[in-house]
Amino acid sequence: MENYLEKDINPILLEFLDLDSFEEKYKLLVATPIMDFDDLLIDNMASSIDVVIDDGDIDSRVQELKVCVRTRAKYETTRFRR
Repeated sequence: MENYLEKDINPILLEFLDLDSFEEKYKLLVATPIMDFDDLLIDNMASSIDVVIDDGDIDSRVQELKVCVRTRAKYETTRFRR
């Protein structure tokens, strides 16, 4: 059963979920070709970081996701500085 589930999960999503920081997640988003994204992948990535990406074309949805992740990365690195 586990092999069946793993083969149906997008490997890009698995990598995104495994990354520890928002900076790493952002780098993955930037490095992934736009043609590898679809609405389900974007929705799942967004859900994993507790954001909602509005409906629209794939390009604008990916850009919106990048903005959300980049913003989180900015606050992630400065949050604990004194």
